[in-house]
Amino acid sequence: MQNLLFKNKKNYSKNNKTISNDSTSIMMDLIEDDLKLVNSFMISQIKSEVPLIPLLSKYLVNSGGKRIRAALTILFSKLFGYKYGSRHISLSACIELIHMASLLHDDVVDESYLRRGKKTANKIWGNKASVLVGDFIFTKAFQIMVEDEDLKILQNLSNASKSLAQGEVLQLSLKNNLDIDAEKYFKVIKDKTAKLFSSSAMVGGIISKRPEKIISKLDKFGNNIGIAFQLLDDALDYECSENNTGKNIGDDFKEGKITLPVLLALKKANSSEKTFWKRVIEDLDQEKNDFKKAQSLLAKHNCINETKIIAKEYAKKAEEILKIFPQNIYNDALVDLTKFVFTRSN
Repeated sequence: MQNLLFKNKKNYSKNNKTISNDSTSIMMDLIEDDLKLVNSFMISQIKSEVPLIPLLSKYLVNSGGKRIRAALTILFSKLFGYKYGSRHISLSACIELIHMASLLHDDVVDESYLRRGKKTANKIWGNKASVLVGDFIFTKAFQIMVEDEDLKILQNLSNASKSLAQGEVLQLSLKNNLDIDAEKYFKVIKDKTAKLFSSSAMVGGIISKRPEKIISKLDKFGNNIGIAFQLLDDALDYECSENNTGKNIGDDFKEGKITLPVLLALKKANSSEKTFWKRVIEDLDQEKNDFKKAQSLLAKHNCINETKIIAKEYAKKAEEILKIFPQNIYNDALVDLTKFVFTRSN
């Protein structure tokens, strides 16, 4: 199959960045113009008479990001032949604003100071400004939903926002707890990550007036690709260097988050290894070389590779669902996007 989604070694200005992989610029050429419009619409929505709000918000928009959620909405709307105006742009922007607001809050909760290779907003402007501007961005997203005047869209995206917040609180409550099982872990990532992916796909179908059985399939597609995305994120946190993740390496470890690589390591650990994990994760008593030791234990038990294999399985489930939809260039693009989710390095 000809690669219709990605083209390599192509340079674009910072305002047009979407998906990237290592040093190679990878663009969604089919929807490049649409993604530019999404960025422009986002910037138009964060205007305020309070200067700090657009200053901080524009910093986030111009910091790049993969825009995968917006891409899902746009690609599915085009796959189903959407020709009813510009709702695919405004609602894609709405979804990205929800995501952006959640990142502002996440970086405060996680005490993160680097994202996408740049200082986080809380590092530059402080926690209070980040939380309050995040609240403003959330309200703007809901304003877009209301102005769209579609109850199905409002229900869909409000439910996704609720799940996102619920997942973050659940993850916080499970930090430093080695007794959690895989079921609770997957509940966290379904709520905090996969649900917004599902909504992104479903919105593309809803505005294209697809029947409920198709919307249900889009829900499943988004859930699978969202889980795959988060699983790979959790693997990369222990595997990559800071240069190609664009964030602080080992953040999950330092915060005592229980992710799938750690759960797999615990399952195979001997008594001394279990003692180590209890000290560094549960007690959060970490020494200088503990992260390297954690990496070596994950390598010993093949936990990173196993996590990637599971991520690939979820991505394959998503790819199978695409086979029931119209077979056109947008479907091909979604297949490529699905492959990207579990092969990316950042």
